[in-house]
Amino acid sequence: MVGESTLHFIEYELQAIALSWLAIVYIIKIWQLSRLKMPWERAEKKGSARSGVLHSYGAIFMPWSMESTRKNVWRWLEFGTYHVGALVAIVNTFTFPFAPGFMTETVRMIFAILIAPSVLIGFIKLYQRITKRELRIISTPDDYFAVASMQFFLFFAVIALWTNAPVWRMWYFLITAFFLFYVPFSKISHYIYFFFARFLMGSRYGIKGVLPQSNV
Repeated sequence: MVGESTLHFIEYELQAIALSWLAIVYIIKIWQLSRLKMPWERAEKKGSARSGVLHSYGAIFMPWSMESTRKNVWRWLEFGTYHVGALVAIVNTFTFPFAPGFMTETVRMIFAILIAPSVLIGFIKLYQRITKRELRIISTPDDYFAVASMQFFLFFAVIALWTNAPVWRMWYFLITAFFLFYVPFSKISHYIYFFFARFLMGSRYGIKGVLPQSNV
């Protein structure tokens, strides 16, 4: 049996501490990155940096724009489904405690249904990383730990939403707090760096004019 005061601390105070830690670490990381010298682009300008950036972000929603997803649409669907589930699980860490009026039974069921497929896909990812030689070669202990940890986070999100039981909410938010402390030092940080990488890559390729003609 989970006491009301214990659950309140885990959902509010502990989350506030963990979020503060996350913000502080990322501010330090951003400060460190900002001190690195950015090499100037010396290539002749043949296109538009803006078009490059738009294409770089837009490619996420256009599976036909990349050979890897054009030849294997399942990979794109897998990527999208997994990350939609992860996003909903993250949003839920805020709506559950801070918007209880919004979290009706219907909303909870919708959230759980959106997250559930990502749990299955996560098991597939973990299985492939273990069984496929080409993935084992490039995998580090952090890769396995990150995928496994994400599985716990998503699984407990579904159970907490489906049951709304204090004990499952407690485990869900304990794992959430752990994640907030762990993520800045793991490869899961790609969810932050992804946006910067896409912007830089798109602007560079856009300036060089090496985008598909229809998108330049």
